[in-house]
Amino acid sequence: MLIGSRALAHWIPEFKCRDNADWDWIGNLSSFGRVEVHGFDHLNNNKAVDLYSVYGIDGICSLKGLALIKRSHLWRDWQFDKHIATYHKWLKPHMVDLTRDDKEFLKERTKLTKEAYPQGNPNLNQSNDEFFDDAVDKKYDHDWLHELYAYGHRPMYEKLKRQERLDEAWCEKELWLELTYNERCKCVAEECYVIATERFLVPTEFEYFWKKAYMKALQKVCTTLCSGWFRDFAIDNYPEIIRLYDKEKIQKTRKILNV
Repeated sequence: MLIGSRALAHWIPEFKCRDNADWDWIGNLSSFGRVEVHGFDHLNNNKAVDLYSVYGIDGICSLKGLALIKRSHLWRDWQFDKHIATYHKWLKPHMVDLTRDDKEFLKERTKLTKEAYPQGNPNLNQSNDEFFDDAVDKKYDHDWLHELYAYGHRPMYEKLKRQERLDEAWCEKELWLELTYNERCKCVAEECYVIATERFLVPTEFEYFWKKAYMKALQKVCTTLCSGWFRDFAIDNYPEIIRLYDKEKIQKTRKILNV
């Protein structure tokens, strides 16, 4: 079964893949030339063929199948910009009317992908001091920067903490689900502004391109700095969070920091 960019270009002619792009194929042949063969036993590919092959075993993966396969590895910090753009522009519209089989396939493929390509993520089940004691040299207090970028009177993340766990990095999914959609997007955006400031803007005295810093921070939220439901929301709502970028918020913070 044909998968990847060649399969996408087959269904959507407007999508232009590179002339030298590989032909990704699920089967039992050996890879040759620009044909990269993926075995049936790898990442439950056999199930992908059963569920999503159009024209039989030697067919082409359906758009829904391509969307599910792409979504299963968007958490990886590997060619992220390319994959997230392809997913949201061409494939996410086909993540509709998911059946029980579709959901189980996505869950299992994501699990297998994480096992095959392990990637470190921070442990939230620790104190704030331990969580923020990482390799990044922080000139300003992380929570204070959150206050500077808050959309309201207080940072959005505070709504995700229970009183008895205020000194821990852990956030509660139940409280997250109580937020409105716009509040969730702003919660992710606030985190992106703070990460961008700590890791890219302050170290360069704000000479780093501001929107690029925000985009790089969002990439880290979607891959290596977050996990679970928070990361999933950032991935699934990536365009909406990009649209929340506002250079005036960074300019305001820069003036307060007197940089």
